[in-house]
Amino acid sequence: MTPPRSRRFFSRIAFRVMALNLLLVFLPVAGILYLGTYEQRLLGSQRRALQEQARLLAAAVASAPVPGRAAQDILLARHRLRGDANDPTRLRVISPIGYIIADSHTLSGPPPAPRPSRAKRNILYRAGAALLRPFLGTRSIEQPLDEGDYYERSTRLFGPEVRSALRGEPGVIERISPDRRSVTVYVAEPIRVGDDVIGAALASQSTFPILQDLYTVRLGILRIFIISVIVAIIISFLIATTIVRPLRRLRLEAGAILDRRGRLRGRFRGSRKQDEIGDLSRALERLTRRLDEHVRFIESFAADVSHEFKNPLASIRTATEMLAEVDEPEQRGRFLRMVEQEIARMESLLSGVREITHIDAQLTSEQRTRVDVRALLERIVDGFRMRERSNVSIVFDAPGEPVDVSASEDRLIQVFVNVLENAISFSPPAGVVTISLARLGNEVLITISDQGAGIPEANMARVFDRFFTHRPDPNRPRASHTGLGLSIVKAIVDGYGGSIAPRNNEAGGATFEIRLPAAKA
Repeated sequence: MTPPRSRRFFSRIAFRVMALNLLLVFLPVAGILYLGTYEQRLLGSQRRALQEQARLLAAAVASAPVPGRAAQDILLARHRLRGDANDPTRLRVISPIGYIIADSHTLSGPPPAPRPSRAKRNILYRAGAALLRPFLGTRSIEQPLDEGDYYERSTRLFGPEVRSALRGEPGVIERISPDRRSVTVYVAEPIRVGDDVIGAALASQSTFPILQDLYTVRLGILRIFIISVIVAIIISFLIATTIVRPLRRLRLEAGAILDRRGRLRGRFRGSRKQDEIGDLSRALERLTRRLDEHVRFIESFAADVSHEFKNPLASIRTATEMLAEVDEPEQRGRFLRMVEQEIARMESLLSGVREITHIDAQLTSEQRTRVDVRALLERIVDGFRMRERSNVSIVFDAPGEPVDVSASEDRLIQVFVNVLENAISFSPPAGVVTISLARLGNEVLITISDQGAGIPEANMARVFDRFFTHRPDPNRPRASHTGLGLSIVKAIVDGYGGSIAPRNNEAGGATFEIRLPAAKA
């Protein structure tokens, strides 16, 4: 069942990579949202600072000999000490009936009208603010001030915070500024002389400077966010192209490898890339190459088996037909022996075919142990010496210490016996077969040499082919040589990660070099 197209799209590697990168770049948005909390903390700090200034002013006025007359002098001294041309904090001293006794703006002048923030006017900021407004929240709707100060046109100051201070309790209030975004904080503190409240100290300041800085920070974060999103998308597409395109090519190659009948009609082409996908592509190329070689081996093997069985079957058919036509006991005995020989040959062929077809699976599953090759060869050589007696001499040269390999002892016996029988079969009467054993680093080297006619150069590359045999001695019974012995030897040696190679000796005869990995200590 084919999954829905939407599900397939969201399952794509390219989408997942891009989603991961975008998730990472959305972290700056959390910074923008956190700025709201940061703004509230700054406003709290500003409010506390205003309260402190109002308390200091109230304390300074209350401690003067003539509080009302000293108020303006105190503000003048503060102005000279600070040296502020345009102090954002406005301090006023208010009489018990609401009139202004002293005002810091008469000394420094009113602050310039706040200019709209350049960051806030930026189109990028405005777009981002529109998107984030549901998350940032808005202030409660309130009528903004017409002027920069709530008491700008008032002759007497009787706001809620001032009335609270004249009653002896601190008063704090925030009023929306004319810019509709910032607020002006008003803090009033009572001026006490003894138990009597003789007036109020009023401190006010707009939050506009704080917001200006926050606008700039938000715009910077938003720019970083936009750039990060663009870079993330570009990187995601580059990564997706690097990963997805080779995988798509592998998928197409995989779909084109088999025909409708399930036969191999191609192979993976491999890749020159040095990344993991390149490794996968080369591994699939090696896999399909070996699979193709195995299929060709099976087809060729089946053809060879069929061809090899035709000869004994033809001989058996001819012999049985002749048996029906002859009556002489001698002739009938000859044909019967011919049938028996061909049957023995077929049995030997069947045994070899069964062995070579199962050898790969058996090598994979069989138990391997540490085998002392020196002791194993000594037993094999003793057996051949007893069998051959004076026909062929066998010389065995081996080191005094054990030489171990990790393998199945039965398989090694099969290897050495087949090669040794091959060498003996080619040796002349009273010839010498030499076996040498040595350990060379991480390898064990076994050489088996004979004094026969050697291997013709034309046959050197074919000695391990299935059913290939070259016997210059016609007196050797044909049924004893199926041409599978050396093929089985090579399959076993290759299965153990070793190698076997033939060569001709300068003095005559042939040598087989068998190399096997030495067992680890």
